[in-house]
Amino acid sequence: MKRALMLNAVDPGIGGVLIRGDRGTAKSSAVRALARLLPDYEAVEGCPYRCDPATPSLYCDDCRRRAMSGPLQVTRVPMRIVELPINASEDRLVGSIDIEAAVRAGTRRFQPGVLAEANRNLLYVDEVNLLDDHLVDVLLDAAAMGVNVVEREGISIVHPSHFILVGTMNPEEGELRPQLLDRFGLCVDVVTPTDIDQRLRVIELERDFLEDPRAVHLVWAKREAELRTQLQAATARLGSVQLPDAIRTLIARLCLDGLVAGHRADLVVAATARAICALRGGAVVELPDVIEALELALAHRRREPIADKQAQVQELASRAAEQLAQIQATTPNETAQAVRGEATQQEGTSGGEANEGWTTAESRESTSTEAVDVDADAVIQLPTFAVKKLDLPRERQARRAAGKRTTTKSETKRGRYVRSSQAERVTDVAFDATVRAAAPYQLSRRLGTADSTNQLQLETHDLRQKVRERKTGNLIVFVVDASASMDAEQRMLATKGAILSLLRHAYVRRDKVALVAFSGRNARVVLRPTSSVDLAERRLERLNIGGTTPLTHGLMTALKLIKTERLRDPRVYPLLVLISDGRGNISLFGEEPLLEAQRMAGQIKQDGIRAMVIDSTRDFGSQPGYPKSRVTSLYGAYAFNVCGDLAERLGGRYYGLFDLSQRSIVDSVQREMLRTGSA
Repeated sequence: MKRALMLNAVDPGIGGVLIRGDRGTAKSSAVRALARLLPDYEAVEGCPYRCDPATPSLYCDDCRRRAMSGPLQVTRVPMRIVELPINASEDRLVGSIDIEAAVRAGTRRFQPGVLAEANRNLLYVDEVNLLDDHLVDVLLDAAAMGVNVVEREGISIVHPSHFILVGTMNPEEGELRPQLLDRFGLCVDVVTPTDIDQRLRVIELERDFLEDPRAVHLVWAKREAELRTQLQAATARLGSVQLPDAIRTLIARLCLDGLVAGHRADLVVAATARAICALRGGAVVELPDVIEALELALAHRRREPIADKQAQVQELASRAAEQLAQIQATTPNETAQAVRGEATQQEGTSGGEANEGWTTAESRESTSTEAVDVDADAVIQLPTFAVKKLDLPRERQARRAAGKRTTTKSETKRGRYVRSSQAERVTDVAFDATVRAAAPYQLSRRLGTADSTNQLQLETHDLRQKVRERKTGNLIVFVVDASASMDAEQRMLATKGAILSLLRHAYVRRDKVALVAFSGRNARVVLRPTSSVDLAERRLERLNIGGTTPLTHGLMTALKLIKTERLRDPRVYPLLVLISDGRGNISLFGEEPLLEAQRMAGQIKQDGIRAMVIDSTRDFGSQPGYPKSRVTSLYGAYAFNVCGDLAERLGGRYYGLFDLSQRSIVDSVQREMLRTGSA
């Protein structure tokens, strides 16, 4: 993590760094501490964007006008960390009209936003994966073009916005959109230390810092000064670092081997290798520099997950050494021909799917037919298999219920400003619409006042409220019976396939999937709400199966999970999917298990949560000749269809599936989502 941050300080052109890791691993602290090492730089005095006096082509409009009158005054300013809050509005990010200046003086003045503050600085986004889509789009545009274009409320501003983008995130809370993920030049994963001495050292440092912060700073001042000097020397040396043709060819080959999309990986690896060389004091990029750069630049761009990172690094080093020796032994023409031939070969073997992005999992997963014996309290290894594509319509009529999957009206200040409206209580002023509403009456209002200067005269009925829209997604919570039964293995395998299908093909809609499994004496959250396919695969790899059936606890755990997610995002639209035979046999409150489950189902319905029940006893209750009210022998001691009764109390639909498979579960969920208008 520190290495990646320092490399970006040496060469901001690398494109920033994404830091992924567990909670409480000092990701944010490390980024903020980087500010103490960043060097000062020259900027145009009085410029709100801190334009570089040595680069007139990147001047803002104001600096261009001032430069025509004579030389610009130059000052030195410190590089700083500019933070983008997760709940920031679009106005705060891109900038907006200065309301105070408009009201007091009747003038239109631009008030710079975060992108203006970030120019030539470091832009830090904590929990970047939780950013709203419209903010991500704006951030992407600015990062790609190096300028921020503002066209709103009667003003037109274009200003430079070159920044080092640093983001931190916890993968458990969902992955980034692929478009934003690729914008980060480097990516590092931070794991929780398991060495007891390291953990004790963290405790000691925390204690020392709380007791005397100044003393801790003094202890590390010498080391920080050395790092600062090292960074400055590396930055000055960077321009003279050479990248030989053989190394450049090696980078191209290794990026092809890594099955990455586009050319950004090659460019980032080359820039990172030069920064590494400059940091170690070298003049020519060597093989170890390239290998280290590949580890940092390809971690988030590979399409294939890495099972053993250490083995992969060793394999990469040996393969790189062999290829470098081969490249150095060939002529430049032969080398270029070999690279082109390798690219053509990979294109052919991928069947044209290499450019489909990050969700082409069907091309790399195969069906497993290995049988697994299931015993009580057994741990099964769930194989991977081909997942069914979930085809949901992209465009539907806007539904009025809260939290639909497409664009919905936002009641908060988050979301894209799309239009204005009149409201009894204005909490988010649409200044452009307010000015337009008040404009026709300005002359008459000024005549009736003692002060007839050119000031904007507003009245209460002129005020307009901003109407914002934002995208929200579904939360699909699977509640699965993991108790010992004949179909326990099939039930879990089918559920895993359904979860992965939903994640792979509904990610762009910002959907999340969770899994609650119940067996033994309690229920457990196997997979918390996530949109990460990789995280789901890891968490679903091994599942405990066996024991009794605590159905009530499973429903209660799912209800708590949904309530917690609603607190984080009130606009989320949950769907509870119960997969069970309905025969709970463990009491939670000391009552009859069936009555407890029925009461919990009623509570879920009362909380307005959509639900559906998939009967894992193979469609017996829905076949002709088996009415739900007369199925006795097939449902143990109950003289009715327990799953059908639970579905009725949940206010959802009952699905009896003769073939309990991944395909049938996905089809049932798809029908339910289409029926409720949430697709």
